[in-house]
Amino acid sequence: MLLKKNLWGLFFFFCWGAVFSQWKQLERINETFVEVAFVDINEKHLKSTFNLYFDDGEILKRGDEYNSLLDSLTVVEKEVGNFKLNFLNINSEHSDYAPVFFEGELVFSSSRNVSSISKSFDNQSNQPFLDLFTTSKRSDKQRIRKLKGSINTKFHESSAAFSKDNKTVYFTRNNYSKRKSKTNTKGNVLLKIYRAYYEDGKWKNVEELPFSSDEYSIAHPTLSPDGRFLYFASDMPGSIGQSDLYVVEIYDDGSFGIPQNLGEQINTEGRETFPYVSDKGKLFFASDGHIGFGGLDVFVVMPDQSNNARVYNLGVPINSTEDDFTFIINEESKIGYFASNRMGGDGDDDIYGFRQLVSFSKYFGQKPETIKEVERVIDIHSSEEKITSF
Repeated sequence: MLLKKNLWGLFFFFCWGAVFSQWKQLERINETFVEVAFVDINEKHLKSTFNLYFDDGEILKRGDEYNSLLDSLTVVEKEVGNFKLNFLNINSEHSDYAPVFFEGELVFSSSRNVSSISKSFDNQSNQPFLDLFTTSKRSDKQRIRKLKGSINTKFHESSAAFSKDNKTVYFTRNNYSKRKSKTNTKGNVLLKIYRAYYEDGKWKNVEELPFSSDEYSIAHPTLSPDGRFLYFASDMPGSIGQSDLYVVEIYDDGSFGIPQNLGEQINTEGRETFPYVSDKGKLFFASDGHIGFGGLDVFVVMPDQSNNARVYNLGVPINSTEDDFTFIINEESKIGYFASNRMGGDGDDDIYGFRQLVSFSKYFGQKPETIKEVERVIDIHSSEEKITSF
């Protein structure tokens, strides 16, 4: 609940901040600060109170991030019309998310049942298992169809990423063996990334990536514009949080290098997941570890004035108090899509379309610098609680 728009709200914020600062309850501080950041209080008063709020040494480590969020919220308040959203008619009463561009169409993940045959249900989500579907960007539900070939199985398939020539696809599938889901030593069903090839109008020759494991998850792949790097989420050993973002080089012969953690600039103690690299090389991802509006928020990595990588919250209306994720955009056409479980949708997760009205560089008050390849901006570090759901 938002505090009232008066100085009593500011005073209440200050008192609450002092108490929780003493107790080091970071999550409650986060909730309190985000609530008050929306209140129409004089910015000077809010910033001065905020400075007092972070006098604890341990909490001060994240002070810059809160200042960054405050700056972003100021921008968001002034530029709330930077994206025009529309709800897509392809959504169902089940979970629909992870849209991706493919040959003028959209491929997305859904747990809907499109056949007369009853589907198996996932005991964890109590929904049918996910499959990969394709549809025209302007299609209705009658023209939605499953991807042809051997990608979809009786278990989960999700989060596709297509090569530039659309002949290779990387996608997420839960771990299974002999047509049964397979668990690790802790009893968790994990996620793996697979690769398939397009031949004779169908996807064939499905293969597991060599750095997949039966003891940790790798999931949600995306490719750099030139197809040389694969980004993904994982909780492999050496991860900073519950799930981190990684990058691995794809060699000319189709083999892979060693996955590299994107480092503390990007990854937090929380979840970083669903990465996407745009046609101009910007890295977008979802996170509940960076300061946001609640649940998973969408963030973008942009260069600051010194051309160092900086993480920015995309703000409203892309982000909400619920989970917002699987953001994609064509930066030439300014058209994009994302998923959210916010109120007002048809089902569990729903896909929204949007048109970007203001460039990212202008939106965040930066010089119009172009990132040719996101890996040139991010400081990649090598490094030594499982993702068990999609």
